[in-house]
Amino acid sequence: MQKVAVIISVYKSDNVSFIDRAIKSILDQTYNNIEVFIQVDGVVSDKIKHLLIDYSKIGEVNVYFNDKNMGLATRLNNSIDTIVKLGGYNYIARMDADDISDLNRIETQVTFLNNNPDIDIVGSDVIEISELEVEMFYKKMDSSHHMLAQNIIKKCPFNHPSVMFRCDIFEEGFRYDSSLMNTQDYYLWVDLLSAGKRFANINKPLLKFRVNSEFHSRRGFKKAKNDFKSRIYAFKKLNVLSFSNVFHTITLFLLRLAPTSIKKWAYNNFR
Repeated sequence: MQKVAVIISVYKSDNVSFIDRAIKSILDQTYNNIEVFIQVDGVVSDKIKHLLIDYSKIGEVNVYFNDKNMGLATRLNNSIDTIVKLGGYNYIARMDADDISDLNRIETQVTFLNNNPDIDIVGSDVIEISELEVEMFYKKMDSSHHMLAQNIIKKCPFNHPSVMFRCDIFEEGFRYDSSLMNTQDYYLWVDLLSAGKRFANINKPLLKFRVNSEFHSRRGFKKAKNDFKSRIYAFKKLNVLSFSNVFHTITLFLLRLAPTSIKKWAYNNFR
């Protein structure tokens, strides 16, 4: 049975009950050859610290405390480096500290990758939920590599917390760009596409993605600038320059600068 590592980063602003729910959703999986790697990005509350110390007493959970806040990309890379150095892992799955994996998620993705040796990364549809776990939106993704690659400018190919990678991707040296505080996943997708890696999504909701009250208000000028730069990066690396893609990139930039109410309306109606 293939061995799966699940990587999670925890930050001081994360809700302790959400963290608990996220970890439990992995430990309760129908697939039973899983090990969890949790990087703590800076100082956290005593409640979070005690919760993670308790989980670290379980053999399948590894927790790494860090004094400095270095960002998500750095902490994901820390876990990846550890997993590659340890060896023996076939797949690496992502998970956020406030999301909930379907109990069949890991088994479903492992089976998919076993049956599709040409696919290097697989994600899934997600159900967006509120902080109180009320289901708000079913986010259906393109499933084929062709569509995911073709639409890379207009749509991020994956729901980042839903993905599972073949471990050999990271053994080849690919990593998240640790200089980025957001959009680090998009840059990685561009790098992987440029290297000829193949993508897919499973059209089942294998993850519940929590959308908190600050989700839209956080997406201001800095996020707009980073999204714009990421598309320029894709234009250069993937040779996908077209009028339609340029128009979309400019429209997205302007939308990011719009009032929160407009961003929320567009997010709910144009996906």
